[in-house]
Amino acid sequence: MHFQSTASRRHFLAAMSAGGLFFTERGAFAQALTLTPAQTEGPYYPNVMPVDRDNDLLLLNDNITPAVGTVSWISGSILSRTGSPIRNAVIEIWGADNLGSYIHTSGALNGQRDSNYQGYGRFETASNGAYLFRAIKPGLYPGRVRHVHAKITIPGGQSLTTQLYIEGETGTDSVLSGIRDAAQRASVIRPWTAIAGSPIGALSVNWDVVMDYTAPEIAAATRPALISMAGVTHGATLRAGAASGSWVALHGSALAATARTWRADEIVDGNLPTSLDGVSVQINNQPAYVQYISPTQINALAPEAVTGGTVQVTVTNANGTSAPVTVEFVRTSPGFFQYAEEHIAAVRPDGSYVAPEGLLEGVAAAPARPGETIVLYGTGFGPTSPAASPGKVVTSALRTASDVRVRIHNQDAAVSYSGLVSAGLYQINVAVPADLADGDYPVVAEVGGVRTGKFVKLRVQRQTTAQLPAITRPLPGLNILRHTAA
Repeated sequence: MHFQSTASRRHFLAAMSAGGLFFTERGAFAQALTLTPAQTEGPYYPNVMPVDRDNDLLLLNDNITPAVGTVSWISGSILSRTGSPIRNAVIEIWGADNLGSYIHTSGALNGQRDSNYQGYGRFETASNGAYLFRAIKPGLYPGRVRHVHAKITIPGGQSLTTQLYIEGETGTDSVLSGIRDAAQRASVIRPWTAIAGSPIGALSVNWDVVMDYTAPEIAAATRPALISMAGVTHGATLRAGAASGSWVALHGSALAATARTWRADEIVDGNLPTSLDGVSVQINNQPAYVQYISPTQINALAPEAVTGGTVQVTVTNANGTSAPVTVEFVRTSPGFFQYAEEHIAAVRPDGSYVAPEGLLEGVAAAPARPGETIVLYGTGFGPTSPAASPGKVVTSALRTASDVRVRIHNQDAAVSYSGLVSAGLYQINVAVPADLADGDYPVVAEVGGVRTGKFVKLRVQRQTTAQLPAITRPLPGLNILRHTAA
């Protein structure tokens, strides 16, 4: 048995057209900000990249044993010198594990290394320039104070390599003291603050990186143009690429003259539209199903693919066809939708929201309770049995062809149902482990040997004060298919 939570599913779909309400644009400041200083890359930038390069450095590949050390959340924004967010910037971080060792082949201190620590991660910023990593407080090694290395590359290729330090632990460090400007030196020394209520004593640090960059004026385009780097992203994880039958977002300029979602009358005989106002998308020389258009973003359901590989993506409108962008097109790439601050998008069987109280503006929500069953939603969870009809409205739920495994924190969570419940939208019913203490816990899923590609977390709390009415309005805060300004 499974519950489809019809009202919940309907409002999740409505949320696609509402967009990701928590992605807000930061306005330009009245004066230039302090530029983040360049620092040495050091000798231990990975000389052999790990297979797993996501923003959760505590779990390596498909291991279930986390790294040892003080869990630390590193977040902030990549900004221009005037304070404008830089979209599609790639930030890489790497640092020592709890033993003071790097993942570089020559970086093991005293020949020891935490084999469970990823040691390196990367993240591509969204429209607000924000990034997030889950790492550990770096270990010490002789000659340096604790620090994290970072390299930021922005569209066009300009890059900055720098380092992040811990307030109160600056000591004597030749690299840090080499920053002569006091304001610049202060900009890389940040407080690492204990997270209230964390059952594991986790820390958080907020660090904005300011690049010596001013966005160029964009000339009026005569035809649509996709961003060459990360112009096509997974609808839930925001990673570059696309998965068969999953939601994707395309980013660029002059993509459409209007901004709107598909209308009910454009779904004819159960067939999803492949064009809105003359705007269409081709992925692997096949039409995608266009759900939302705007001058800078298109949201679409990718066509089906039997095998994966490198493919080309184009956008066509009345002004012509964009230059193709090359992406990886895979069969399965699971990812969970999410609210603000990386909290997983979830509801209860009655349709009430599962989230920290106050997280969703104007909507009552409450954290998950140990032992209760909640409903998670995602995209890219792969084939179903029986197979879904490409480009068709899903009229009845279709189970995933492969079992979905979910882990909350370091425990397997019982999955009572996993399947496709609407076009591109998968539902997973999962029981929260009964013995979890209050706190935030990572949620990871795996299907067909492929793990979810982005960190999300679930707030668990035994007692709550929120009143929990059933859903009466579209689900807010999803990053799925968000509609953003240029």
